[in-house]
Amino acid sequence: MTPGTDPISSSPQEDDQTKGEAMRFEIMRLDDVDGTPVDTTVVDAASVNRIVQQAAAIGQRLWIRPADASAS
Repeated sequence: MTPGTDPISSSPQEDDQTKGEAMRFEIMRLDDVDGTPVDTTVVDAASVNRIVQQAAAIGQRLWIRPADASAS
């Protein structure tokens, strides 16, 4: 082990979260017929569950992925 490294941390995302930087996700609402993206939003991790629950309640299809650092 090298000095200054944390043997408990398992991912770069965990490291970011411990430094106060919230993970952000891009959520795309998909067309019901052909699955193409209809609109896109970028949200923090705390909002993802609420959006997924709302979409599930009405049968809406979503595509969720980690957002680029430059996305807003």
